[in-house]
Amino acid sequence: MRKLAMLLLLPLLAACNSAIQGTEYSGGDANYVLWPASERAEPVEATGTTFDGDEINLADLRGEVIVINTWYAACPPCRAEAADLNAIAEDYADEITVIGVNTRDNRAAAEAFERSFETPYESIEGRNGAFIAGLEGAVPLQAVPTTLILDAEGRPAARYIGQIDPQIVRGMIDDTL
Repeated sequence: MRKLAMLLLLPLLAACNSAIQGTEYSGGDANYVLWPASERAEPVEATGTTFDGDEINLADLRGEVIVINTWYAACPPCRAEAADLNAIAEDYADEITVIGVNTRDNRAAAEAFERSFETPYESIEGRNGAFIAGLEGAVPLQAVPTTLILDAEGRPAARYIGQIDPQIVRGMIDDTL
């Protein structure tokens, strides 16, 4: 009984530790949070380099809704959600920018994943954790996959931890646009 009580308190304690608070939901293996526009934190500042050597600076993308997804090649839920993320990126191509952040792989493994799943967006090489740290608590460092939606001002608007439910993420994007 004591273990059950501790397990039930764990999500509450984790939520208290988050730098950014919002309305949290959980179900199955996923947890997500929505931040109303009036309660969103300051814009996040993060810069990273893609595997092709291009620099991506979130400040340069202000005015656009950004979807950031953390992943690595051997991650089963990352592989399972790849087709859904690709469809979202393609369906919203004129409205959002999608950025992947590979948290563990070297260039060869990351590019093999991207070729295999025909990923239509660029990914940042994020093994050192600097890009995720720049998101200022909106994305837990070790929670992969995580999908973060930034509003046009660069503020965290929604976060989905775990393999995405594409309908929920599409709703989050629609609410942010």
